[in-house]
Amino acid sequence: MKKISKTYNTIDFPPLTEDQKKELENLSKMTDAEIDLSDIPEGRGDGQFYYFRSLKIPKKDVHTQIDIDNLEWLKKDGKGYQTRLNAVIRWARMNGCPVSTF
Repeated sequence: MKKISKTYNTIDFPPLTEDQKKELENLSKMTDAEIDLSDIPEGRGDGQFYYFRSLKIPKKDVHTQIDIDNLEWLKKDGKGYQTRLNAVIRWARMNGCPVSTF
């Protein structure tokens, strides 16, 4: 099996402000039950975490072919099928999907 070497770009976030550092310090002292999570979406209940779309991962244009049934499935909810395709691929990658066996 050929090993594929991939380099990922890191996102260079700005340094935390003093207020942000204080907030993190306060949060680290709280129990999970004390933290207000009411302003974030609920989990799916299967232990999976949401991928935060606010992170801007670099994109690359590619030409590929996709089976019609898969494309129709991705497009059934309307606009955003390419984002859904990326989410499916990311989920498979992060969950150890054995693509080399296909």
